Amino acid sequence: MAVPEYRNFWLASIVSNVGSWMQYVAQGWLILELTDSAFYLGLVGLMRAVPALSITLFGGVLADRLDRRKVLLVTQASAGMLALALGLLDAFGIVAIWHILLIAFLSAVVMAIDNPTRQALVPDLVGKENIPSAVGLNSAAWNGAAVVGPALAGLLVAAIGTAGAFLLNGVSYLAVLAVVYRMPAQPPKGDMRESILQNLVAGLRYIRSDRRIWGLMLAISVPTFFGRPYLQFMPVFAQNVLRVGAGGYGALMAVNGIGALIGAVAVAPLGGSRRKGALLLVVTALFGASLLLFTGSRWLAVSIPLLMVIGATQTLNMGLTNTLLQLTVPGDMRGRVMSAYTLIPMGLMPLGQMVTGSVGARITVPLAVAIGAGVVLAFAVAASRLLPAVRKMP
Repeated sequence: MAVPEYRNFWLASIVSNVGSWMQYVAQGWLILELTDSAFYLGLVGLMRAVPALSITLFGGVLADRLDRRKVLLVTQASAGMLALALGLLDAFGIVAIWHILLIAFLSAVVMAIDNPTRQALVPDLVGKENIPSAVGLNSAAWNGAAVVGPALAGLLVAAIGTAGAFLLNGVSYLAVLAVVYRMPAQPPKGDMRESILQNLVAGLRYIRSDRRIWGLMLAISVPTFFGRPYLQFMPVFAQNVLRVGAGGYGALMAVNGIGALIGAVAVAPLGGSRRKGALLLVVTALFGASLLLFTGSRWLAVSIPLLMVIGATQTLNMGLTNTLLQLTVPGDMRGRVMSAYTLIPMGLMPLGQMVTGSVGARITVPLAVAIGAGVVLAFAVAASRLLPAVRKMP
């Protein structure tokens, strides 16, 4: 926080993240109101997955080849306009499910470029020695917003409907735009003598050649695809399982965010551990186990503490992976490797949401989520033997 550019960027990100969480919660509720279908909750995830899977790696190349500041100005402005468009459609009472699907798709296109650029920019601002602290602070900014945003969204949805959450999210992007606009230029880091495709291939070869890197990618991919889709189906748990309504839905999301914030705060001190790889596998196992227990709960008093553990452990899974990658990858490859890291939550999680929604429509959502949680737990136990390069990382 001693670096002014990073401090201002971090504070602005909190404002924008609150808006993003408000939209996430309100959008899920609006889809359920329009369709009363878990399938469409999953389908909006697929709309996010398609551009994430097809564009994110190229977004990482752009982050290495272009001024990262200018890239963020374009992506943040675009994301804000899409949020405002959804809010206006909803406010005038003409929003349809296809509007939500289209805007989700376009927003994912923007984020496929924005996220790897943002990930690559942070070490430029703080220096390598401060990376663990910066990763923890970034995670805290996102997950702290996950406490405030859902709670505000729950109140707004109950009081005036979903449109207010979308409009406020659109306005929240102004905070990041103002800070990024005042940043100094960020010279390109990649090899400009190669084509974009050659840059991309070089990055993929680097990932494949290092057992630690692809092992870390696997350690985050399995929990992301099989475990993290649960959050998209929280409206179903709130309305059909726990029966707590829109306000309760916002509260459940906020509780999950509190757990995630606890996990985010723990990333920085745990990032200094000498056995971060082994710790990563332990928290992944705890994530799968707590999620499995949550799917079987029908009581709010049991679900709340489980959600806190779920939020904390999934955040630690991502935060420790991020820290290990940032400490391992050289600067000229960072954008491309971090784009692959970003591709996982942006691409695999929405794809997992689609699969979970389709399966849940047939066998119930709690059972579909429980199956995924079981896979995560089994993987974490097996990975302690199958991924020694990760387990031994300091």
